Amino acid sequence: MKSLIQLLVLISLFLPLGIRAAEPMDIGSRRELLVDDSLIERFSGGATLQLHHPVAREVAVRFDQPWEGNTSGYVTIMRDGDRLRMIYCGHRMVWNDGKLQMSHSPVVCYAESHDGITWKKPHVKLFRWRGKDADKMSDPMANNIVWPGSSESGTFVPFLDRRSECPAAEKFKAVGGVGKTGLFLFTSPDAIHWTKSDEAIFKQGALDSMNVVFWDDITKRYVLYYRTVVDGLRAIAMSSSVDLHNWSEPVPLEYPNSPPQQMYTNQIAPYYRAPHIRIGFPTRYVARSMTDQLRSLEPVPLRAELADAYARVGSDLTDGLFMTSRDGISFRRWDEAFLRPGPQADDSNSRWMYGDNYQNYGLYETSSKTGGAPRELSMLFSEGYWRDGESRVRRYTIRTDGFVSINAPFAGGEIVTRPLVFSGQQLNVNYATSAAGSLRIEIQGFAGETIPGFSLADSAELVGDRVEHTVRWNNTSDLSKITGQPVRLRFVLKDADLYAFQFPTKTTETRGD
Repeated sequence: MKSLIQLLVLISLFLPLGIRAAEPMDIGSRRELLVDDSLIERFSGGATLQLHHPVAREVAVRFDQPWEGNTSGYVTIMRDGDRLRMIYCGHRMVWNDGKLQMSHSPVVCYAESHDGITWKKPHVKLFRWRGKDADKMSDPMANNIVWPGSSESGTFVPFLDRRSECPAAEKFKAVGGVGKTGLFLFTSPDAIHWTKSDEAIFKQGALDSMNVVFWDDITKRYVLYYRTVVDGLRAIAMSSSVDLHNWSEPVPLEYPNSPPQQMYTNQIAPYYRAPHIRIGFPTRYVARSMTDQLRSLEPVPLRAELADAYARVGSDLTDGLFMTSRDGISFRRWDEAFLRPGPQADDSNSRWMYGDNYQNYGLYETSSKTGGAPRELSMLFSEGYWRDGESRVRRYTIRTDGFVSINAPFAGGEIVTRPLVFSGQQLNVNYATSAAGSLRIEIQGFAGETIPGFSLADSAELVGDRVEHTVRWNNTSDLSKITGQPVRLRFVLKDADLYAFQFPTKTTETRGD
């Protein structure tokens, strides 16, 4: 009987929070994004995970040169010091006598920027343009082509190799190819001058899309996410390698609690501010039967022409999704669009064609248009697809870390985390409130008991909008006396969003961004 009473007493410590006995998660001083519920033990009130959406800005690049065209795209952006380097596919399709065909083989093109807003296409003069009207050009070498038309050019996707032992002459790498030939490896010192491997390095899957590779410094392996087919649907699989030649057995990605959907591009990479989390911006391919209502979506004449040439190009649609993973295989995929095609507009501004809304590969920081505001994350999306003279990519922005938040309405809500162990000396949060909203934080012990001095009553009420703000209790932010102990965080929100938190090792007060 005594043993039973002792057991019931132990259980009662956990029942008020409905928590489970679990080993604390050691998060050290890393930044944790609230893009999933992995760290959350309990939601209450109106608190919920909320997906956010990027904001449209200016057109970044138009594909208006003879070697580019109406189906150009597959943009990748890499930061190299104070310069952003862009690689994309120059491509054009024509339809004659009801048949779709390429006007020229895809070529790999280059652009660059110092601010991520204004882009230039330098004449690198490496390859002579041999396509239509080349004989009328004063200098067919005056172009930004960095790899000529070949079977690898249409799926050429580069990355900046961040492996510490990577030779400078190979710091840029790329993969390109299709299922019939496999993926070839390209290397370059500057993303302009490329050398191709003699043999394919990977030969599985359809590969007819953007197949992405990156060096993962956590696992010390190269990771490949590539286009394949699973159960008759367009899908993504993952493989890894220590040397870019010997690859692990591929594993298709999983999307728990998300229905089967066709995935074209994947755009997966470690998030640079929290590299233990991989984020992806896949293109969702939606196969639809043609209806009278679909025929009415602009551009109406073009849609009819394409439907006659190739039915699915006229009826099927694409949009952008967001997904995230902590193990690289199982992804929390949002079924709601990260980027919708948007308002029905005129011919040149409609984004309701198959091929619109593809996101580039690679996030990058840009200055805000609002003076003094923190820097934002920029990304590019395709629009004007299939339209000669209108094919382009537009820049969009989103708040730093701002893909998903814990959101609560005016009536309020809260979350309590799983047990965590941290190594820093203060707590920083990325949050936003309304004028009437607020955020308060309580630090609890492993069993849910309030730690004296860090109760909700001791917490400063946070009002405002900061990407990085140091939390204070009774006018102090020093957490050194509980560093290394298992704790839980209780976030209480009212008309507010919480995007991320971190226990940095520095002890500097951060009240701005």
